[in-house]
Amino acid sequence: MSNNFDVIIIGAGVIGCSIAYHLCKLGLTNVLLIEKEEFPGTGSTSKANGGIRAQFTTEINVQMSLLSMRLLDEMDEEMRSQSGYLKAGYLFMTAKQEHLMQLEKNIGYQQQLGVSVDLLNREEIAARVPFAKTDDLVGGSFGSRDGFIDPNGLTNAFLTRALAMGARYLSRTEVVGLVRGGVGERVRGVKTNAGDFFADFVINCVGPSAHKIGEMTGIEVPVQPVRRQIAVTGPTPFMPRVIPMTIDMDTGLLIRRDGDGTSLAYSIPDEPPGFNLKFDPEFVELIAPMMMQRFPILEPAGFNFSRCWAGCYEVSPDHHAILGESGVPGFLLCNGFSGHGVMHSLAAGLAMAELIVKGRAESIDIAPLSVRRFAEGMLLHEGTVL
Repeated sequence: MSNNFDVIIIGAGVIGCSIAYHLCKLGLTNVLLIEKEEFPGTGSTSKANGGIRAQFTTEINVQMSLLSMRLLDEMDEEMRSQSGYLKAGYLFMTAKQEHLMQLEKNIGYQQQLGVSVDLLNREEIAARVPFAKTDDLVGGSFGSRDGFIDPNGLTNAFLTRALAMGARYLSRTEVVGLVRGGVGERVRGVKTNAGDFFADFVINCVGPSAHKIGEMTGIEVPVQPVRRQIAVTGPTPFMPRVIPMTIDMDTGLLIRRDGDGTSLAYSIPDEPPGFNLKFDPEFVELIAPMMMQRFPILEPAGFNFSRCWAGCYEVSPDHHAILGESGVPGFLLCNGFSGHGVMHSLAAGLAMAELIVKGRAESIDIAPLSVRRFAEGMLLHEGTVL
């Protein structure tokens, strides 16, 4: 293998593989993907819940979702099959009038941006989610193009196509430093346990570890790993085979089908940062009262602790991604997706590829996601972080 490339991507999760795929589609095929694990997508990608939604409250998040959905629809049949894009919807529901008022405001804003979302009354919610306790609800929202994608399937679809177009992939290869030199101490490559590799651009795509790669350039990438836990029930044959991602706004609990069972997710507000990937059985004790309040039908199934898991969100200070130039020549950032990495991987991959090949992201304006916003006090605020 030559050690000279146009672009080196550090991290072969769904984000890195998406960038490689979109670079190759734009004709830049001399690309190297470097992954420290044995297989691609075995980090945070493999722990993702697999949801995709456009029901956000900031314009950039809505646009990232809509572009990703369009790109999913435009994939050929084989890639669509691998991605597993299932438009089962996202359904938010509430028993609190103040939450309904916020939903109504969100829906009006989202519809203006082109989101397929509708306000539902209690009866309409009950018809869509007969497995939920709905007698106290005052309303909700439903996004018909929202739903699910297969994180591993999408990652492999990107990587397979990129490799077929000429990209290269190195596994079990850890980046231990960066090669720098010339005007502005430009980043010109990477130092690894398999040798040095050189490129015009190096992209940081290592998810929760983004700050470690950033430190190699002397800059701060404001991303922290935060544990996210998923509990999975025993078999739930009494549940419909396909259900929306169903969110109880009043508790923050969300459920989806997961094989023979049903998975439940909840973000613990005071979860400390850190690479803690251990599922805590006490998590079940925490969410059980929430489950009984809204989804008591699940109680007889119990929990299958062998299938419960934990992963890490890569959280930025404002829960939005960090895309584009880093301030160090030759070093680009694609980090901090804060739980939205899988769903926004298509838009992010295309935007970063366009930035490199065309000099700017043409399909979407990623300026709001610049790392400069933190120093300039231009933080974003997303009202529906799950």
